Amino acid sequence: MTIPMGILTLTPEENDGYFKEIGKRAVEFDIALYLFSPLNIKPENSLIFGYQFDADNAEWIKTEFSIPHFLYDRCFYGADRGSKEAKTIVSWLKARKDITFLGYGLPNKWILYEGLKNHPLISPYLPMTTKASSAEKVINELSKYEEIILKPIDGAHGYAVYSIRSDGKAIVVKTTKKGKIVEKKFENIEQISPWLESLLIKHIFLIQPRLDNRNKNNEPFDLRVFIQKDPEGNWKEVGRGVRNGKKYGLLTNISAGASVQTYHSWLPTVPSFDHHYLSNELQSLLSILPIELEKSFHPLFELGIDIIIARDQSLWILDMNSKPGRKIISLNHPNELESLYKAPLAYCQFLANQQSIDSAAIKLN
Repeated sequence: MTIPMGILTLTPEENDGYFKEIGKRAVEFDIALYLFSPLNIKPENSLIFGYQFDADNAEWIKTEFSIPHFLYDRCFYGADRGSKEAKTIVSWLKARKDITFLGYGLPNKWILYEGLKNHPLISPYLPMTTKASSAEKVINELSKYEEIILKPIDGAHGYAVYSIRSDGKAIVVKTTKKGKIVEKKFENIEQISPWLESLLIKHIFLIQPRLDNRNKNNEPFDLRVFIQKDPEGNWKEVGRGVRNGKKYGLLTNISAGASVQTYHSWLPTVPSFDHHYLSNELQSLLSILPIELEKSFHPLFELGIDIIIARDQSLWILDMNSKPGRKIISLNHPNELESLYKAPLAYCQFLANQQSIDSAAIKLN
């Protein structure tokens, strides 16, 4: 029986190469593949005006269809009204018992931290995190560290990330705008307080100490590890890469201009590091983290895990993304692209088989 699977995106009309590559392989898994925006679901009858992939012509065809039983969520939300409406609709879809998502996503950074901070094997890798409830709170945290980072509770791609550090009585704020590093100096606490209060009105921010992840060229860097579930539903690492940001900058996002190199090509650049120790630490963390995330929150399909390796060789989880990009794989591991395109289809097939087995067991009982 053909399995109906839909890809959720806010921009189905765009020519997304990744979605098309998935479509080309859907017939191998006996999957009918659809593409649509949650905003295109008609509330009166739950029909959708979207696209179905035509395997014969390798293209998307406009059509109307019912909500597919399996959904792959690739929606990225902004602050606009449409994004807010779409987010509400996706939450409604996730609550329905007749629909199965490949992955149900992760909550915001604060809920993630609160959920993991008491886990004995994960908490040592979590930077101390607190909410920026007021300007006074931010200044109080700054007094504890040489430099702190402010990041939005639900931010992505390095948006609205600020570094704040003391310089004598003065306070220096640094951020990145349109790919350029912007710096502003305040003469004292009294001068920065109004600026902080106005900033905290715009977003809910978290405060973390600035971790020393600068290389010998004073470029910030981190390790991105991309993991997915295989056709048997087990987690596996697809690839990893080291992202190097701009000199004296804050961000390591590729979208912010960071360069990428393979993990193995990076290792010789840090000869003083104990590579055996690093390998064991990473392996231990990566074997625990996705399983514990699913226990604490919701079922997942894929993860992009950003890890800071500080100068003292300590490891820190910088971020966890349940809708990761694929540039690390396309740039560093092009031989994995084929399995990357098939992975959502194979996992969908696995879920469908599991549900068939469960249904058969219920009937026997």
